[in-house]
Amino acid sequence: MRNAFGIALFLLFGCATTWAKPCDLKMLPQAIQTSLATDYAGWRTVTPNMLESSDRQTWIENYSRECPGIIKGRFTDTGEGYVFNLLNVKGGKTRQQVVYFQEHENEYTQRVILKPQATSIVLVLRLFAPGKYRDLITGKSLTIATDTIGLSQIDAGTVVYYWDGAAFRRIVTSE
Repeated sequence: MRNAFGIALFLLFGCATTWAKPCDLKMLPQAIQTSLATDYAGWRTVTPNMLESSDRQTWIENYSRECPGIIKGRFTDTGEGYVFNLLNVKGGKTRQQVVYFQEHENEYTQRVILKPQATSIVLVLRLFAPGKYRDLITGKSLTIATDTIGLSQIDAGTVVYYWDGAAFRRIVTSE
């Protein structure tokens, strides 16, 4: 009985510690940490604190175990990778970009999914599972075999980025 109680406490508090810091860059592979610090100097990974107060509240209430700036998944057919939602504030202007890192022969290759662009509202990343998605603009449905990258404004539409076998494509979805 004592062992079961001890295991339950470990799971509760051990997992809570992990959940409490979903945006902790120190949990990432060293090669990615180095690349973020050098290749993206001046850019910061989006955290809940960077969101508008109402968006932050919604995020905390619904997605507190996730980071709005980092997702890990199987986004291509060649293995797992990390996607980063990066923000740069300079001269009163805010820019945002999304970058994908995929392991390749013990190194990480990078691919820009969303080029740096001006923004007035900080968008958030979400990991979506493989499945059927419907493009709201064209009305066409698409079955995607890999994880997808959701980039959205909280309480608004989502753009889903998916791998088509050669490049990342995007569709606007109601996800």
